Amino acid sequence: MTSGASVGTAFERDMLTDCDGLCYPSAPGSTVDLLLGYSALARAERLREHLLSEIDKNRMDKSELQLANRIRAILDNVPRDCLSCLFSTPLAEIDTAPNIDQREGDCTSVNKRFLLGVRHMIHHPALPDATFVLPPSLFFGGPLYLPHLNAMLRNDEPAVTLAVVESEGKTRFVWSDGLSLTLINDGSKLPEDFKHPRLRALPHAGGIPVLNEIAEIAPTLSAFEPAAQEEIAIGVQRVEAALKLLKRIWPLAFHALSRHIKAFCILRHRSYSRSHSPPELPGTVFLSVEDVECLGDLLCHESSHVRMNIFRWYDSIVVARNPEADAASFVSPWRSDLRPIQGLLDGVHAFLNVCRYYRRLEDQFQTGETFRTIYERQRKNVIQANVILQQHAKPTTIGAILLNQFALEVAQL
Repeated sequence: MTSGASVGTAFERDMLTDCDGLCYPSAPGSTVDLLLGYSALARAERLREHLLSEIDKNRMDKSELQLANRIRAILDNVPRDCLSCLFSTPLAEIDTAPNIDQREGDCTSVNKRFLLGVRHMIHHPALPDATFVLPPSLFFGGPLYLPHLNAMLRNDEPAVTLAVVESEGKTRFVWSDGLSLTLINDGSKLPEDFKHPRLRALPHAGGIPVLNEIAEIAPTLSAFEPAAQEEIAIGVQRVEAALKLLKRIWPLAFHALSRHIKAFCILRHRSYSRSHSPPELPGTVFLSVEDVECLGDLLCHESSHVRMNIFRWYDSIVVARNPEADAASFVSPWRSDLRPIQGLLDGVHAFLNVCRYYRRLEDQFQTGETFRTIYERQRKNVIQANVILQQHAKPTTIGAILLNQFALEVAQL
């Protein structure tokens, strides 16, 4: 996904008539939630198109072709609300990305990339009864990550066949060498003490998966210096504490975050806090291990970016009035380098939310000085950046609604 790009079907863009749930967190059912569902359906449709193309090319072996046809049948026949649930994870964006490598002679990796779509159909209670036989090619690169279980599935021996059976509210893994495993499929997580030689549970933070170990995440995550294993455990504890704090002081923000953020990655601690929400991994937040109040700040900041990224699937929000000025970029109070107009939009949006967080923190704990100091600094930054944004941004119809909201909110800081 590219910032400022308008994608989605013409119908979905036409139905976008407001930006409800974008400026600040909102209750379920707002426009941001509807767009989140549409983006998941778009992934399912992309996977269907990729599979049809590969099946027509007849480049798969028998087991791969069998699985491809099974996935296609499910995509063709299950209800749209079910597909939206299945393809709501960050890995679904990677597995169905439109820029899949299609180099000549690289048929194995291309086939595997398409067939990885099966992992989004394993262990989700919305899926009808189904049986999948997983070909050895899915395991050539190591264990297979299953997003709805947040677990790594192994099948190290190519001669061993693995079937996954979804039936009557249960998920059953059956290996041809005699090993099997049955799990209740009711949407619950694997327990912390879960042990199995071929299925390993990964950590959660407040019920949200932590994806530091996932190979598909590594190319994006490595540039941010991910945390070491012992630091991940500390990070999980602090994120959970920050989520509890957010639930206490701003329940609406906590519940919106729980719907929109799909995964965390823990970054190594430095002398300054760091966070990032990569658009290519929708719903994923990278954040460093900080004190609980600072982590609450980062969560509000990045969940704002996640909401903005959801809208940018369908609407660019703003463009610069003067493209040459945008190319040269503008002064940002939060950065030492100049930023394009989209960067200022993100800054005003995120720090409006951060300001509200600190006001609620101060109101709740009445501790005064520290939180008030941070609030005052960010209030001045938002006012400064919003003046530049309003002057140089040319909004879309939706963007005009949002910039008007910004103006009203900034006036009340």
